[in-house]
Amino acid sequence: MYCETDDIPMMGIMGIALHKMINTAKGMYREFDLNRSQAAILFTLHRRKTMSQRELAEELNMTAPSITSAIQKMERGGYITRRPDQCDQRVMRLTLAERGQSCIQAVKDVGRRMDEIILGGMSLEEKLLFRRMMLQVKENLEKYERKEKA
Repeated sequence: MYCETDDIPMMGIMGIALHKMINTAKGMYREFDLNRSQAAILFTLHRRKTMSQRELAEELNMTAPSITSAIQKMERGGYITRRPDQCDQRVMRLTLAERGQSCIQAVKDVGRRMDEIILGGMSLEEKLLFRRMMLQVKENLEKYERKEKA
């Protein structure tokens, strides 16, 4: 069935593209027994070294139940460790375990492969412009969320 793309709102086009990206990445991460959220957790902990569960949930825009479930699975799988914060024993600090550290290159490789697929056929200028525009979309949505909460 053919659908005229001029009639699809931007949100619809982005939703369709995001759905396709998620499904493609899901297949790539399956090889490492990870899902997209778990890969994002690994990558974020790699960049930040250690974080509380709350900080990680905020950074990844995940709900408390979702992050808790993911962290428990990842801890059982040997990807991350949880330890009490030295200053506040009520706070659990998350860090990468050895298995999680060994997956980082694979997570980066999936990101690189996805970039090649997504940005295929674009010039360097178009890639840079697309990145800037996507960051602007993200910023606009964050601004709207802050305004709605106020």
